[in-house]
Amino acid sequence: MNKTLTLIIMAVFCLTFSGCFADKTDGVKLINGKPEWFYHPSDGSNIGGVGVSGIHVDGKTGQKTLAMQRALEEIARQMGVKVQSFSSLKSVSDSTGSAVSGESSSFFTVDGSEVKARIKAMWEDPYTGELYVWMVTE
Repeated sequence: MNKTLTLIIMAVFCLTFSGCFADKTDGVKLINGKPEWFYHPSDGSNIGGVGVSGIHVDGKTGQKTLAMQRALEEIARQMGVKVQSFSSLKSVSDSTGSAVSGESSSFFTVDGSEVKARIKAMWEDPYTGELYVWMVTE
């Protein structure tokens, strides 16, 4: 009886500690704490890019949108991007104080055509909350 009880306690102890050491990767192979595709985003003949976004004021949707935009910018840069930018600031003053408003737009084109890519994988760092989006050209 003592041997059985001892074996059960040891088994529970081992299972408990093996769960504590498990890495929360969701099946993603990590290298230095980042997905392996972070270091090699190109997929064979397709150009790839990775976008990373921290916690966003607009929640998960804003975080994903920003990470996707950054991945597309990386792909466009590798393809020889031509960037067209427009910025304007407007300052208004009245008796209560002043306010500044502005708008900024960027357009990315490569040889006159749009950059088209699809999401290959996404991964969220369980410790920092950063979202990694891997995109490749179609």
